Amino acid sequence: MNRRIFSLLALAVLLLPALAACGAAQGASGLTTLRIWYSTDDPVERGWSQGLARAFERMHPNMRVDLVDYSFADLNTKLQLALSAGDPPDLAYVTPRGPGIPAYVGAHRLRDLTAAATRLGWAAKLRPGLLASYNQPFAGYGAPRAHIIAVPTSLAAVAVLYNRTLLTRMHLGVPATLPAFETALARARAEGIVPIGMGNADGWLGDDWYLTLVNSLVPPTGLAPEQRLSHSFSFRRLPYLRAGQTLQRWAQRAYFTADFGGLDAQEGVDQFFRGQTLFQLVSSSENAQILADQRRTGLPIGVFAFPTAAGPAGSTVPQSGYLGWVVPAASRNPGSAIDFINSLLTPTITMYLLRHGVIPASPSPRGAAATWQEQYLRAVDTARPGIYLDAAPIANLNATMEANVQLLLQGIEGPQFLVKALQSVYASGGRGGSSARIDGEF
Repeated sequence: MNRRIFSLLALAVLLLPALAACGAAQGASGLTTLRIWYSTDDPVERGWSQGLARAFERMHPNMRVDLVDYSFADLNTKLQLALSAGDPPDLAYVTPRGPGIPAYVGAHRLRDLTAAATRLGWAAKLRPGLLASYNQPFAGYGAPRAHIIAVPTSLAAVAVLYNRTLLTRMHLGVPATLPAFETALARARAEGIVPIGMGNADGWLGDDWYLTLVNSLVPPTGLAPEQRLSHSFSFRRLPYLRAGQTLQRWAQRAYFTADFGGLDAQEGVDQFFRGQTLFQLVSSSENAQILADQRRTGLPIGVFAFPTAAGPAGSTVPQSGYLGWVVPAASRNPGSAIDFINSLLTPTITMYLLRHGVIPASPSPRGAAATWQEQYLRAVDTARPGIYLDAAPIANLNATMEANVQLLLQGIEGPQFLVKALQSVYASGGRGGSSARIDGEF
């Protein structure tokens, strides 16, 4: 045999293991492996998230899905390191708040999904306008305007959970106005019932209370400039101060769960299901836990949209896409990752999410959920859509709102200081602000 040919053959034999390693996405079984990192701090969600992987495998027999659950903070740390090293997962489910997606966008580590979204019609498969509004803030961190970087498959929508037994015992109906809501709070306190369930150790529930009260006082058209970083917007205006004053008044009257500052939001929900709390502001991102607690305790519950200053005809549900699916630029299987996202927008997965308490980002069929979930869906569909005030593309606005509302609730700061702090950060555009704080919730 020619010596040169022999040498080339020998070299090929030596390289075979390395070449096989480079194609690590395909295992010895011939299946292509899709690596997914999924973030959640909810132990209930960890129990059913693997079902998303198994459903995709059934639809794609040539695929194996390796879906690993991480806490919000752990996934953010690991993903930033993996993106920097050029060895990320193929797909990740992550928070749209800083550092999260904003940090990944700023580092130019994510794939632009605009072409896939157009080709597969994702905007039409989600609630009207949701895909565009979800991606709008990312332009402030360096993404091209009107481009799709992340895709939400569930909603974060704020509504009020209530104990039906207690409300009936007090001979009250679901409050349709702000004065009626406050009347119910005062009655509950007088009868030894906790008026408002609260677990605010991680800050985001107090933040939700503040933005919900603002949304009850200001229509969406008045809040929209905030997310465009408009010079015409200011937190110093009267409705923003009034919302802070309302929270301060409720805290001073001991309307919230005792020691709420030491309980996280999940612990606050668990306390509600002990049966001595009248109302609990919740995000639909907590529905899986609520569903599990309700099944465990049998407590009769209902959900309603928060009343607005407009009176009986008005209510509001601040809403946004929850976490988003992103495809790293260095994904080894971007086509399969896009197929996975597309599979999540099918009626089959919409029903699966509903069964596990999630409010899907896709329009939801009726009659497939528990009564209280149907009420949640009705609230989302019929109430005035509210805006997340802390979603503007400013690095530390979310953290500032969470921290200062907590201080307000604990009596350390007043409403004037809250609006001053928020406006100061907003006017700065986040320059020099820290974006290190992350809890993944909102």
